[in-house]
Amino acid sequence: MNRRTPRIEASQKRATGYFSYSVFALSLIAGIALGLSLTRMHGPLRRGNAEPWQLNAEDRLHYTIAIALEYEHSGDLATALNKLIAMRPAQDPLDALAEAACALGGSGYLGKESGITAVRSAVALYASQGRSGCAERLLPPDAADSARAAAVEEESEAEIATLQPTKPPLLAGDAEPSVKGFVPRPVPLRRFEARAARSFCDIANPALIELHVVDYLGRGIPGQRIRVRFSDREDVFLSGLKVDRGDSYADFQMQEGIDYAIDMPGAADALGASLRTGACYSGNRRTLKSWRVTFVEI
Repeated sequence: MNRRTPRIEASQKRATGYFSYSVFALSLIAGIALGLSLTRMHGPLRRGNAEPWQLNAEDRLHYTIAIALEYEHSGDLATALNKLIAMRPAQDPLDALAEAACALGGSGYLGKESGITAVRSAVALYASQGRSGCAERLLPPDAADSARAAAVEEESEAEIATLQPTKPPLLAGDAEPSVKGFVPRPVPLRRFEARAARSFCDIANPALIELHVVDYLGRGIPGQRIRVRFSDREDVFLSGLKVDRGDSYADFQMQEGIDYAIDMPGAADALGASLRTGACYSGNRRTLKSWRVTFVEI
């Protein structure tokens, strides 16, 4: 009995050692897993040096315009195109640039000279490759072009003034001081009339105000200011920014329980009745009512 005791004790020690190692290994794995989980929840890693295609929608717009500005200074078309392609747009890269310029042009971006310069650079880039958009119609007249036009008109007036007189020339004492000068022609103010709003039910576009600005022939007019007033607030946007919907189109998303008044500041009086969304049914499916309003030039 005494001889077998050492063997039993040795086997017990080996079993105890294996058990200790197993517990230690499992504890280590559990600790690492718990640490990683806590790090994920309370201290997520911040990524730097994001790729252009990983930017959010607003930053993508500004980055796209920055590519056009760089191209204006460098003239390197291949680099500009490669950078536009690297953004992984869902369409042709130059068409995406045209849409970005159009979106920024209608969001107050043209209120500063730097914004005008940036949008002009985008227009120059995509127009050089045969593309077009609404941004060129939103830009103010170029100062250089206006100066050249004024110079041509003044030169034409000077030529008319030097034609041979049909009357004898006045004597030096009888000469009258010239008051002739360049008088800019005022741009006629466009006037519009709001036609009656009509409601419609659309599962794909619930609680939407669709607006169209057209001339008397029904042709769309882009770049026209439209104002929506609601709950002591207002929002102003432009027609023609969504190129795929046409030059006349603009829209605004409604919320339930709010009245909306529509007008064109300085060009059209407010719509007679305020608009409000509510429940409607398309087939047997419930959605929210939308409205369609048209402003016609008069």
